[in-house]
Amino acid sequence: MSEIQNKAVALATQNEGDLTSQSAAGRALPYLESALNLYFALGGDQAQAVVLAGAEPSQTPRVDVSVANLLVEIAVASHLSDIDMIQATYNRLDLELMPLPRNR
Repeated sequence: MSEIQNKAVALATQNEGDLTSQSAAGRALPYLESALNLYFALGGDQAQAVVLAGAEPSQTPRVDVSVANLLVEIAVASHLSDIDMIQATYNRLDLELMPLPRNR
């Protein structure tokens, strides 16, 4: 995993406790809340969000393809907002992630 992914998982663990007992499906709600926050920050419409949330997927999406699609859209949103998506993430991690104790 990349450094930023490791740090993000460490922050989630710091805030929520041990993640090993969670399933990927158990992360669906926190993900949806974050995605909706970005949707509305970009000017998304509440009525359209309700329509999208109620739509049935035409096929079962794959996690790898969905993650890739999501990251492409985040990159475009970051570009259009003139922010660096990685730097924005590091800023949050640096602000909130407590340093790990060092072994002596």
